[in-house]
Amino acid sequence: MSNRQRHTLNQKVYQQLRRKLLRGDLAPDSQLDERQLAEELGVSRTPLREAISQLVKEGIVEHRPYRGNFVRTFTAKQVNDLYEVRKALESLAMRLAIRKLSQEHLEEIRTILDQVQEALDRGDITAYTEADRRFHQAILQITGNETLIESLNRLAAQIQMVRILANRDPEVVERTAQERPRILAALEARDADTAARLMEEHIDGVRRSIVAQLEALEQKEHELAREWT
Repeated sequence: MSNRQRHTLNQKVYQQLRRKLLRGDLAPDSQLDERQLAEELGVSRTPLREAISQLVKEGIVEHRPYRGNFVRTFTAKQVNDLYEVRKALESLAMRLAIRKLSQEHLEEIRTILDQVQEALDRGDITAYTEADRRFHQAILQITGNETLIESLNRLAAQIQMVRILANRDPEVVERTAQERPRILAALEARDADTAARLMEEHIDGVRRSIVAQLEALEQKEHELAREWT
């Protein structure tokens, strides 16, 4: 196999494994079984290990010495930190996007929001989560700001992992589904202040819900640990 073919195979395996993680096919904190994954993907362990190494660097797989590789989990503090940065960057994206917003851009966002609602109506959370990702990505791309796009794209996989957790809560799904059309209305009105504020509230609401879930879980784990001591 040539170096080019090897690189192509490595990237294919990386994309396939990454897709499984970002769809939530592998449970948080579950160990990556290299033999099983290699069989599923029809490859040897060498390209699989290369893919896992990339995903560790990306922050969605955690390597634990002497134990193996595990699907990344997040603490309440880590979600707070991640979403604090996300809120600031996406608020800026709203302000920059409005300066360049065209009717074609608005039509694209409307189409995505229709797909969000269609996925919600049929109870397809995987499609809903993907459409939600494309909604945020569409606004980001309108900015044309390469530094901002690169910064958010570096966090994209971690955000998607947290988004999967959020979308398992029906209340979060229902609330955010109602918020997106209001964000679109602010974009249509070219109201930068309102658009930025609504996006901040949209992101912060998700953060609060996830952090509450994680803090409750951490408290339960702490209480169980105390019972064993």
